[in-house]
Amino acid sequence: MSMFADREALANNVVAAFEAFTPEEQNVVLRQILLKCQPLQLRFVYAELKTLLAVDFVAHLPRELTERIFSYLDGVEMSRAACVSRLWREKTNNEGLWQRLCKLKRWEHFGFNEDLSREESCSSPTATSRTSPRFTPVNSDVISLSPLCRWKDVYIRAHHLNKNWATGKYTVMPALRGHDGRVNCIDCDGKLLVSGGGDNCVRLWDLATGKCINQLEGHTDSVTGIQLRNNIVVTSCADSVIRVFEASSGRCLKVMQGHTAGVEHLCFDGANLVSASNDRTVRVWSLSSGKCIHNLTGHTDDIQLLCMHGDLAVSSSWDQTLRLWDIRRGLCLQILVGHAEVVYCCQFDERRVVSGGADSFVKIWNPQTGDCTKTLTGHTGEVYCLKYNEDIIASGAADSIVRLWSFAGECLHELREHIGVVRCLLLEGDRLISGGDQKKVVIWNAKEGKLLNVVHRNPTLLHLMWANETKLVLASPESPGTVSILSYW
Repeated sequence: MSMFADREALANNVVAAFEAFTPEEQNVVLRQILLKCQPLQLRFVYAELKTLLAVDFVAHLPRELTERIFSYLDGVEMSRAACVSRLWREKTNNEGLWQRLCKLKRWEHFGFNEDLSREESCSSPTATSRTSPRFTPVNSDVISLSPLCRWKDVYIRAHHLNKNWATGKYTVMPALRGHDGRVNCIDCDGKLLVSGGGDNCVRLWDLATGKCINQLEGHTDSVTGIQLRNNIVVTSCADSVIRVFEASSGRCLKVMQGHTAGVEHLCFDGANLVSASNDRTVRVWSLSSGKCIHNLTGHTDDIQLLCMHGDLAVSSSWDQTLRLWDIRRGLCLQILVGHAEVVYCCQFDERRVVSGGADSFVKIWNPQTGDCTKTLTGHTGEVYCLKYNEDIIASGAADSIVRLWSFAGECLHELREHIGVVRCLLLEGDRLISGGDQKKVVIWNAKEGKLLNVVHRNPTLLHLMWANETKLVLASPESPGTVSILSYW
């Protein structure tokens, strides 16, 4: 014990002597001591110095520089940085940094008009795949920490939702039953779902509960088309009549007559109303007066499809042509000739028209000249559906393949997962949803051409799909008709 006390006293004397030296003398003494140390002692010194010499730049740099440094991190890296210390957590809890990350992921709309914090999970689920899609808010129990900033909360919720789609986490609501015949058409605004059937009936459903809240009466034949905009429901019917209803009350506001055969196709954007009929005409209507403004003629066979963009509409016919119409002036601007058979699907804007037909071709047209600028070949069956965004064109066909194309005409990916006809496509950002026969709905990453997951909960056959950011609605052509709702939130 005495020896230990003597050594402790000696150590204290050494330290006291060291403190009495000038800084220059201390440096000389330290160098001599280090030269006498063994490797084990040097490693010990190094480990001790690392902690003493570490400098937290966040505590010393100006706020602008710190934010600039953190702006190079992605969402995962930013979350890890927030775990370093209380100071780092506060510095990364920054609205501007997280809004930028939301913008890069194309999730910024969740912070504005599609706030996920107000999105309700579906009620009364009948089944859940693997694990629940429901979101649990992140709440800190540490009083000294500031609340989670709004844009970080938006990012976390959007990431959770995107992961649900990618991994197949969804809840299935009870099937919507009520139609005696097949469901011919559906539309939805995110809260209200409307369906029209071969039983001459239109039903309104609450998307959150799956309950039928109203029926729209008056149709004397099969309902062939339906559009929902701003509390207005417009229906087309095989009895040649177009009807306008108030969704909230179910009251019929207008009955529009003029077609001489069943109305098969309908487009309505809240302002413009266009219809196509088995009488081979396209008509433009005034919603306020209920009168026909323009009767557009030219097709020499039955009209197969009708689509609208702003003041323009495109119709295709079994006469193997597409016609581009100016619905404001009532003029045919272009006749697009090139397909060898009927055109089943089309999407267009001011810069291009993209069409797919029974001849297995996808064609890109110049709407200004009417010229076909590209013919995309590769499908070996009828092309039934297509969608495009700023980067790619997606097409689905009877050959069971979904193909992704560049606008230069190059086939980027062949997506093989379906058995039977691919009948429906939905494309939102990088998420591509394809639906077809044999109970298959497939979720893809369109940017990478990668399979994410397969949904097997739709009916045997599938001919209608609608989706928003949180829900997927499916309808079967079988009778009696049912509608299925899958919630990814």
